[in-house]
Amino acid sequence: MKCVVRKMLMTIATVAFIFCIGVLADTSTAEAASTFKIRINKQQNCVTIYKLDDKGKYKPYKAMVCSVGNATPIGTFSLKEKIRWHTLDGPVYGQYCTRITGHILFHSVWYYVNGNPATLSNAQYNRLGTVASHGCVRLCVRDARWIYTYCPSGTPVEIYNSKDPGPLGKPDAIKLPEGTGWDPTDDTNPNNPYNKKKPSIKLIKGKKDILYNSKFKLLKTIKVKNTTGFDASDKVTYTIKYKAPGKKYKKVKKINTKKTGLYRVKFKLTDEIGRKASLTVKYKVHRKIMMTSVTLNKSTAYLYLGGSESQTTCRIKLKKCTPSDASIKTLAFSSSDTSVAKVASNGKVTAVAPGTAVIRAAATDGSGIVKECVVHVRKYATGLSITSDKSVINIGETARLTCTLLPAGATGKETLTYTYASSDTRVATVDAQGNVTGAGQGTAVITITAHNATSGGEALTSQVTITVNGPQTDASTSALTVQ
Repeated sequence: MKCVVRKMLMTIATVAFIFCIGVLADTSTAEAASTFKIRINKQQNCVTIYKLDDKGKYKPYKAMVCSVGNATPIGTFSLKEKIRWHTLDGPVYGQYCTRITGHILFHSVWYYVNGNPATLSNAQYNRLGTVASHGCVRLCVRDARWIYTYCPSGTPVEIYNSKDPGPLGKPDAIKLPEGTGWDPTDDTNPNNPYNKKKPSIKLIKGKKDILYNSKFKLLKTIKVKNTTGFDASDKVTYTIKYKAPGKKYKKVKKINTKKTGLYRVKFKLTDEIGRKASLTVKYKVHRKIMMTSVTLNKSTAYLYLGGSESQTTCRIKLKKCTPSDASIKTLAFSSSDTSVAKVASNGKVTAVAPGTAVIRAAATDGSGIVKECVVHVRKYATGLSITSDKSVINIGETARLTCTLLPAGATGKETLTYTYASSDTRVATVDAQGNVTGAGQGTAVITITAHNATSGGEALTSQVTITVNGPQTDASTSALTVQ
């Protein structure tokens, strides 16, 4: 009887012990599950992890870029079982799988071969950050492994939509070159070739010597690559310190190419998967070199009012200078007569009225060099008017023709010429200067043609009629004697 009682007591104690262990285990799991909270922004393909602080409040802890699918459900769930490698639709396979609800899992981007991390889908990995799955939440291996490791069953998960990716923003997803089969974040695998790779910042040869007053862009002097070999210039930060001759370094905001001396720049890079690189470069802004001679692109120019914009404007600029590596090659422009031609700060000359103006181009480097361009402004004609000081002349007498281009002030081109022709040289002749001389009694039409007077190049013509009287005699009828 005593043995029976003893056995019953032992059985009760064992059950109680197991019950207590179970309660403690459930409490431990609940506490672990409540340490983190996961929110998935379906619209932005972004996961934000929240961690419980000492005050009992969830604070943003880390963010992950992901790929969801149209079938990803909206709602609140809790994490369930873990599966190290799992078959996905395809069939393809995922690492570090954690069930959210039903067939919806957190998992890595899929692989072609189960258990082989060298068979990653390159194309699908490069879609991280966009809608790409059948409903599961795809992550890089690092992030899928973190949830697998640190977020136990029972961890709350909320899936929602918002334009705001989350309090920590949406991380950038690293891209893979074609042909690779590894996730670069899978750094616990000793066979991953990306374990031996890192980002880099390299100075381009010859870029640390800076000419005085030159155009200078700091990030154009370096080549920046991330772990997978893509350009990462947009992720570089830097600090600059300047040292004048005989002085100590002091922090400045930029490299001033008008300030000679040394500039020490420290570049830093953290790429998309958190790997880092740095580089320190000493740039030198060299002394100022002044010009000793200047040649303009033109010394004479003709502009024409009434034509196209290209005919009413021209550009005066520096053609060459000595020495060719002069520090400052800019010119300051001015016009001797702005009522004839005006000039802008970039050397663009615009015709205003017929006449002549001198455009001065002065070096701005303090050398005192000044060059000039003579600008002749002319005006195209649309018509021609002819007048004569006499419309009736005698034989041997001369009339003078005057040609006037229309509208008023028109000059035509600098090559403007006139030609004259008589309809009857037996009545009147005309020379190259427009002088008409009577040759015989009658009427002659003088035609005048203006060449190079219009914008289109067509000739302008006009005519004037000249009457020539017959020979004059002093004899009267009373003086005639009939023999």
